Amino acid sequence: MNSLLLLMGLLLVAYLGSFLVSGRSVRGVGLPSSVEWVVLGFVVGPHAMGVVNRSLVDAVEPIIVVALSWLLLVDGVHYASTQRGRVPLRRVAAGVVWAGVSGGAVATALYYALPRIAPELMKDRLILALALGAASSETTNHVMRWVRERYNAEGPLVDLLEDIAAGDHIVPVGMLVAAGAIAGRSKAAWLGPPAVAGITVGFGMLLGLLCVLLLGRDFRLRESWGTLLGISLLGIGVSAQVGLTYLAVLFFMGLVIALVSRHVGEMRAMLAPTERGALLPMLILCGVRLEPGNLKHTMFVLGRLLAVVRPIARPAGGLLATCMLSSGSLTMCIGLTCALGFPGPTGDTILAVAAGLCIAGELLGPPSLRAALRRAGELHEAKPEVAKEPETTEHASGESA
Repeated sequence: MNSLLLLMGLLLVAYLGSFLVSGRSVRGVGLPSSVEWVVLGFVVGPHAMGVVNRSLVDAVEPIIVVALSWLLLVDGVHYASTQRGRVPLRRVAAGVVWAGVSGGAVATALYYALPRIAPELMKDRLILALALGAASSETTNHVMRWVRERYNAEGPLVDLLEDIAAGDHIVPVGMLVAAGAIAGRSKAAWLGPPAVAGITVGFGMLLGLLCVLLLGRDFRLRESWGTLLGISLLGIGVSAQVGLTYLAVLFFMGLVIALVSRHVGEMRAMLAPTERGALLPMLILCGVRLEPGNLKHTMFVLGRLLAVVRPIARPAGGLLATCMLSSGSLTMCIGLTCALGFPGPTGDTILAVAAGLCIAGELLGPPSLRAALRRAGELHEAKPEVAKEPETTEHASGESA
């Protein structure tokens, strides 16, 4: 296979994601975060069937960068919001605390355990710890939408979990910014890591304000697409040239749009259908790049994450601990971004652990969530609607008599 065929195949998958299976996680087809596409990528990758190799993935790297950045833009625009509306500030704070505790504990444990479990990665010790802490601190809100639509879940517990999942994404993005700044690969590295991190966040917020100003008072769909695409590509290009974390730049651009723009509702409706189209090809490419030799690192991080969250949720019978393990698109975006930004054992390890976290989260998260909600009395199996038979002519005439 050459790079052109790979690109055409990815475009086909994007078409399937955005049209044929749009909203698939909600309608109950497949896993909530579509992690099975990572497995498909591994099957067609160099360690299984060998249909696609890593050199082909490297050939389409610019397209991967754009797609990853777009996913984070969509995530930023939808930050701290659900189908019920804007998430209250106190619940956003709860999500930040939850993600900070789990991600920080995993990062700390990995930092001190790395000399024993992977001494060959010691040169990137802090970067690896921060990146894996970021990958382990995200809870996808797809599983909350999935349990609502498939099982008609309603109640205070599912509302709380959904709000926490919607408000925790800023923590892994922040940890990724810190990892990129510490790596010292930016052209502004001479200013120091704090300044590089500030430039990354500030540049993204500046792009968001520029986008809001250009959108103006009236929302016009065609003009909005042109403005959003143009500013996004500008942000990606400048970030790539300067060496900033492009994922974070686009996330904070979307976050400012969500906070400032008066057209945020229309923007969310406009961007939501594009998420699946960009996500599914990225998950396949993640699977192609997986290195199975990093399994031991994955098991260590997953075990440490379970040890962290289990005591927090013990009053709920331990079920909520594994409910919040369901990692999704942001985790895989972090893994693939690190694999591209830190080529070699460090990036491969981060991607492998991210994939392992997603798979484990899908195996443990949805069943635990169902059990917890059923115990709380908030789970109601959807009953199929029985179509009423049309009234016959004789019955109608009898009633009229």
